[in-house]
Amino acid sequence: MNISHEKLIDAGNGRKYGEGYRIVYFENNDKYSVGTYCKTIEGFMIGFAECDPIIDEDDIPPFISIDDILERCLNLYNDINGVAIYKTDGTCIQKKERNIIKHN
Repeated sequence: MNISHEKLIDAGNGRKYGEGYRIVYFENNDKYSVGTYCKTIEGFMIGFAECDPIIDEDDIPPFISIDDILERCLNLYNDINGVAIYKTDGTCIQKKERNIIKHN
């Protein structure tokens, strides 16, 4: 799915993000929502810290891989079908969909 550059750089209130990355959550019926912005992919790990406020760098889980970040997002939100990381220029870095098992 193509996500517009304008939506990826929109920081709200007329402000715009610079070069960086956004998490995009995919919902039913081809709907999506643009989530967190970070200047680096590794920066998304801050969102998975188990304490708030973060006191020490050790509070932030270590970066393992992009796939790990996407899997953590899928586990965090049960109502999404997929998640991706996009560059703010509109390039999709990686996407992961939820494995849905249908029972007959």
